[in-house]
Amino acid sequence: MRGMLASLLLGFVAAAAADEAVYRYVDAEGVVHYTDRAPDKHARPIRLAPLSGVSPGAGAGKRTVFYSPEALRQAARFAVRVESPTPDQRLPAKAAPLVAAASVMPALVSGFRLVYQVDGRSVTAAPVDALSIPLQPLPAGTHELQIILLDDHGRELARSEASRFRVAPLKLAAGAPIKG
Repeated sequence: MRGMLASLLLGFVAAAAADEAVYRYVDAEGVVHYTDRAPDKHARPIRLAPLSGVSPGAGAGKRTVFYSPEALRQAARFAVRVESPTPDQRLPAKAAPLVAAASVMPALVSGFRLVYQVDGRSVTAAPVDALSIPLQPLPAGTHELQIILLDDHGRELARSEASRFRVAPLKLAAGAPIKG
């Protein structure tokens, strides 16, 4: 009974806190303060991003973790890295499908998308939510792959370093007929 009463009380306190206004102001010495009381009659409350957390799941012992994209955007510094092809990798011509792969730290959040660019041009019609995609065959020569992370509003959050790789020229066997 005590546990139930404590949970109920905690729920009311959390609900009340969620509805209260929060004010931000900078004092004469340049110190930033946050408070639930307006520092003057002209003060306006700040808008807080939705929180992330854990909600009870449908089954016993199951929980659903949710992350507010806005809270993650503000709390985390995102990083994108090209995992494949690796820098200075030399790929044979007509190799098995070339795959571009990325890693995103801390994670690829639901609603966020990636733009894969080879030689400065997007290789998909629209941003994708895949950490790897197959690339169309590329001509022989040096190419650059760069991957851009976009949030759920299409704003750029992070950009990988350009990763250079080479596609080797196609070599014909001696005496092989050239088809054209």
